[in-house]
Amino acid sequence: MWGNHVSETEIKLMFLLLFGLGALAAKANSEAVLPAYLLGLVVAPIFAQNRTIVRHLRTTVFAFLTPFYFLKAGMLVQLSSVLHGALLIAALLLVKMAMKFIGVWPLTKYFRFSQKLGMYTTLLMSTGLTFGSISALFGLTRGIIDQTQYTILVTVVISSALVPTAIAQQFFRPTTLEASAGLKGEDAAVVSSSLLPSVGRNEE
Repeated sequence: MWGNHVSETEIKLMFLLLFGLGALAAKANSEAVLPAYLLGLVVAPIFAQNRTIVRHLRTTVFAFLTPFYFLKAGMLVQLSSVLHGALLIAALLLVKMAMKFIGVWPLTKYFRFSQKLGMYTTLLMSTGLTFGSISALFGLTRGIIDQTQYTILVTVVISSALVPTAIAQQFFRPTTLEASAGLKGEDAAVVSSSLLPSVGRNEE
């Protein structure tokens, strides 16, 4: 009913729901950003049918709201705590990545990924920026952890988003054909049939 209007009524409705649920979460002594995930699950079928709404909403959120959240989270980081806790940060980062490998790597074998594609997928799945930073900020604002502990946790979270991704892109990034050939048997045929036509069009 409201689609394609210049006033973007559906976007305003989404922000009304977001801010309303965020206020309720804050009143309940939780993080205001968490209801956004629940709302996303509820409206996912609508978004799947209208990609324009998704694009407009994403543009607004990433351009306006997200920077303020990460600026707030970043300004609470103490550089001295990063320097003094460097060894602990490295140890926690290794533990975090190891747990991700334990959880993801066997599944890549189960779904018959190649060695390179399996490693690439596992490394990309080692990230946890959003929920990690949210939980750390929640702990700090509620007095569960102090600023030094917050700094160490946030640094680990940020490192887990940067380090595995950099390694994956530098050493294990597959080409389109490698990705299609990385699966074996019938899976390879299915992926190849969907990818090769697009490759042909790009070459033309």
